[in-house]
Amino acid sequence: MNSSPSLKLLNNEVHVCCASLYQQSQHLAEFLSLLCTDEKSRAERFYFERDRNRFIIGRGILRTILSSYLDVEASRLEFVYNPYGKPALKTLFTDKILQFNLSHSKDLATYVFTWNRRVGIDLEYVHAMPDINHFAEQFFSPRESEFIDSLAGKQKLGAFFKIWTCKEAFLKANGSGLITPINQAEVSLMAGGTAHLTTIGDDPQQAACWHLESFAPAIGYQASIAIEGHDWQMKFRQLDDYLIQ
Repeated sequence: MNSSPSLKLLNNEVHVCCASLYQQSQHLAEFLSLLCTDEKSRAERFYFERDRNRFIIGRGILRTILSSYLDVEASRLEFVYNPYGKPALKTLFTDKILQFNLSHSKDLATYVFTWNRRVGIDLEYVHAMPDINHFAEQFFSPRESEFIDSLAGKQKLGAFFKIWTCKEAFLKANGSGLITPINQAEVSLMAGGTAHLTTIGDDPQQAACWHLESFAPAIGYQASIAIEGHDWQMKFRQLDDYLIQ
C-alpha cells in the first residue's frame, strides 16, 4: 500500500470519503507502522482485537488521505485534540488550515476534509430502539421529541438517527460538546428529508451559519455532516482515489 500522488482539495470544496474497515484489514501492519506512539498506546487499550484493528485501520486511512492532500509522509503527521476529543493537525504545512473529521460505526468509517472552515461528521449504525421516545425526551428538544413521537415504525427510526447524527456532527464541528447540551442544538427535518439547524441555544442567527448534510453511506447506516458557511461544493470521493492497493 502506497500513498497516492498529491490530491487537489480546492478552497471551496468539501470532500467526503467512506471506507470499509473490514476490507482494509489486509493492510493492518502497514497502517500500524504509520501511527505515532500515542495512537499505538490507544490501540492497545482496546479490550477486543476487533475494536483495536478498527482503530488502527481507521487512523491509518486518515493519515494516508491527509498525506495525499499535504504531500507529507503519513507517519510525520502529528495531532492535537480539543477538550471534546476532536483531532486537528499540530503542524499546518501550508498557509491554510486543513480541517477534517472522522467517525466510524462497526466496520464502516466516514471522513470529511475542507480548508479553513469548521466541519464535523457522525456515522451511526441504525438499530432498533424500543425506548426511542424516552431517549428523545432526554436528549432532544421538546419540538424534536414531539416530532419523533408523532412518527411510527421505520419512519420514526430513520428520523431519530438523522436528527441524532446531525446533532453529533454539529457538536464535533463546533468543538462545543462539553459546553453545548445536545438538546440545545435543534434540528428540523424538511420536506424531502433534508435537515436544517434551526437554533443553537435559542439563537437562530448562530444556527444560520451552519449547513447540515445527511446521507446513507451504506445499507443500514446513517451519516450527517455539519459544515460552517454555505459557499462550498461537496464531493464524494472513492477510497481508491486516495490509496493504491
